[in-house]
Amino acid sequence: MPLKEYRLPNSLRERLAKPIGKLFKDEEADGRAFRSELDKATFVITVGDRVTERMAELGRIPDVQVVDGRERRMARRMPAVKYKRLIRVRNPPGTITDEALDGISEALQKKADRPVRVLVEGEEDLLAIAALAAAPLGSKLYYGQPLVGVVLVKVDKAAKRRNAEILKVMGIPSSESYD
Repeated sequence: MPLKEYRLPNSLRERLAKPIGKLFKDEEADGRAFRSELDKATFVITVGDRVTERMAELGRIPDVQVVDGRERRMARRMPAVKYKRLIRVRNPPGTITDEALDGISEALQKKADRPVRVLVEGEEDLLAIAALAAAPLGSKLYYGQPLVGVVLVKVDKAAKRRNAEILKVMGIPSSESYD
């Protein structure tokens, strides 16, 4: 089956270069405020190899981890973070594919199989958008901001609404889990 790709339009590049949640600089990511947020989290989603490792180092295995075996576009070893289930998806750079949307949605739905790893062939950079779209309200999504730190997005209705606008601009059909 051909891969349906939704490309990031240039009009969104500048907007998405800025954190879509609270930025914790690298030196703050081991601090009390960061740990407090992580300790209070009932459901954790990570997007990125390094941020997935960092959560495990802090004692929290993400419920859902989205990784691609790359860091700043360079191959690296996969995070040594345990998982019970592996979902493989294809997602070329600068896109969000139907396959990635479906894989992330599936990872977020099956409670018995957690922790779940979504292994991306291609690039996971934009998949924080897909994860936020499908994430349950009240969960916490962490993604890496290259060379700066870690961004925390608390998944609430306002965050999901802002995210739905991004998906709409990219041409991704609306789904009930995105509203």
